[in-house]
Parts: sequence; structure tokens; C-alpha cells
Amino acid sequence: MKKISSVFVPLVIVLMLALVATAGSFGRLRRNIELEKALMDGRPPTGYRYYATGRGGVPDAVLGLDLKYEQAARFWRKIEPDSDELLNLIRNVMRYIDWEPRAADVLTPDGTVIGVYWSTLYWTPVVMGDENKVKVYKPRAPEEDRVF
Repeated sequence: MKKISSVFVPLVIVLMLALVATAGSFGRLRRNIELEKALMDGRPPTGYRYYATGRGGVPDAVLGLDLKYEQAARFWRKIEPDSDELLNLIRNVMRYIDWEPRAADVLTPDGTVIGVYWSTLYWTPVVMGDENKVKVYKPRAPEEDRVF
């Protein structure tokens, strides 16, 4: 029994340290009411590289990242920041059930704002990568995780 615990305890400690080390690479979204008003008025902030995900003219989400960062997750396409297309995508973001779109700041693990997010689907991970690559994954509705 002593041999098992002498191997098991260090293994558990190593695994816990690995989890703590990787936890620092996750950013998050934080709702921003002022940004929400600006986007509803068709005034997306400048200084961002914009992306959309979902069907052509009815996106699931619109994302803007600081020009120092690049979206590295799949299923997002770049949108010109000063285009009518960006305004149309913001206006036509997909409605889910009867939820209204919300705006959020995209934050790094230390709380620095590096972008904006607009969608009716608010559940998506933000993963910080190397060389200022960010993966904001395609959002999904919470019940997609349910097992029927």
C-alpha cells in the first residue's frame, strides 16, 4: 500500500500543478452595457479587427479584437471594420428563442480588454495562445450540451 501512495501522491500534485498552469491561459467575456447601446445604435468601436461566425447574413456572433491580436479559432471569417457588411451583421445577429443580443468585453486572464463580442449566445470559451493568437470559439446554446 505504501508503494501506491508514494507514486499516487506525487502524481496528483503534478496533475494539480499542470491544471493551475493551464488555467492562466483562459480569458473570459464580461457584459458591457455601454458597448451594448453603441452596437444597438450601429456604432461599433474602432481599432478592432472584426470577425463573424454563422450563416452568411445572419451570424451567430460578431467579434472584434484589438489589432495586436488575431482570431485563431475555426469557423470565423474576417469582416472589414468600416463596411456596411459589419453594420448589417451586427443588426442581423441570429436571435435565439426570444433572447436579445448582448455585448461583452473580451478579457485576457489578467482582465485586460482586448476585444468586443456581440451575440444572443453568451457561452463561449476564450483561450489565449502564443504570439497574440486568441481562440474565441463559435458560441453555442447551453442545451446543446444536454444528453437526451
